[in-house]
Amino acid sequence: MPSPHWRYFQLLEDDLSECYRYVHPCHEHYDVHSEHFARIILMASTEIENCIRGYAHSVNYTPVPSSIGQHFVFINSRHQNFTRSKIQLPEYSLEFEPWNTWSSANAPDWWTYGYNKVKHDRLQYPNAPTLKRATESVGALFILLLHYYSYLDPQCCLPMDTAPKLFVLHKEPSLFQRGGVFWSWTLP
Repeated sequence: MPSPHWRYFQLLEDDLSECYRYVHPCHEHYDVHSEHFARIILMASTEIENCIRGYAHSVNYTPVPSSIGQHFVFINSRHQNFTRSKIQLPEYSLEFEPWNTWSSANAPDWWTYGYNKVKHDRLQYPNAPTLKRATESVGALFILLLHYYSYLDPQCCLPMDTAPKLFVLHKEPSLFQRGGVFWSWTLP
């Protein structure tokens, strides 16, 4: 299923990965801010709005959502566990729930203090575009796209060459994984 939304996500993920060459993604660096992060947040959040409107249009949902609160009502009507979605960045041992505080009355931090502050008053809030908000906004797009594509095609499979480079959905470890099967090696 070719998708301009997924290609856009891949471009944003590449930009974020490039940032990680200069600012290592870890808890200590979450508040590092940059104009490059501002660009990523703006682009990811704009794409999220486009995807939600496209999704609503594809299911003939009316009225078409036009605010983050209305977006929530629409998405929650289709996916009641959406806000519980967790993502991991395995390479960096990080985990995020970018939508966990979202409701019809509250937007996620990356939206309110990232996207809105950067979009409407960047000069007043130069510290708003942080590493954490950039990561969460791209991760939020990733989660949205997985839900959207699952709706479009419940058997959806994307080619391996389109697999995300940074993000994976969080999965609880199975009993086997928690059980203590290890591997080792002996150096000469």
